[in-house]
Amino acid sequence: MKCEHLLNPDELAVLGKPGNDRELLDCLIREKYLLVVDWKGEDEPGAIGNFLQNRAAALIPGTKFNTSEAYSELAKEELAVGDAVPFLLAHFQKRLKRIKLTIILQDQQNDSYYIGLVKEESVKDLKKQNDEFWNFTVFGSLTGEVLYTVNCDCGSMNVWQLKRGEPLTDDTCQDCGKVLFDKEGNASLPVIKEYL
Repeated sequence: MKCEHLLNPDELAVLGKPGNDRELLDCLIREKYLLVVDWKGEDEPGAIGNFLQNRAAALIPGTKFNTSEAYSELAKEELAVGDAVPFLLAHFQKRLKRIKLTIILQDQQNDSYYIGLVKEESVKDLKKQNDEFWNFTVFGSLTGEVLYTVNCDCGSMNVWQLKRGEPLTDDTCQDCGKVLFDKEGNASLPVIKEYL
């Protein structure tokens, strides 16, 4: 099975054998072994912290860690839309490393985070088993940059790669010259963000 490192032995026994990769992924999400969070942020306050707390206790019974501290720190920050999830994951990763747990992301080629938690000793095996569908990365192993894509009305695809938190302001379409980002960084068209 592609996800045995995400589950404890009891969870593996209950999970059974879903028919294909998509069914398995849906089952992992439904049973809360993976958490899906939109790039813009949590649907419910505390969702990531609660998920990680529950998964930590499932993998190492009796494990508890402080989740409220991360949310207190987040409240003090003035982050752009899309920066809250990486901020929270980075904060939690520091805490979880101390108890030898690692946050992983499963890449589904969309703008959502598919968050999982594994024991540190399982990370190497997870990386080895990656295939087209089950592409796992350790959170924090990414570059810390954001790829912005705007498809202009003229049909031109405009792409920028910036450091996370670096503002994208006062820029126009490379083909027609339409203003895509004003001086305050507001976009005139939908923006696709990919965290690298």
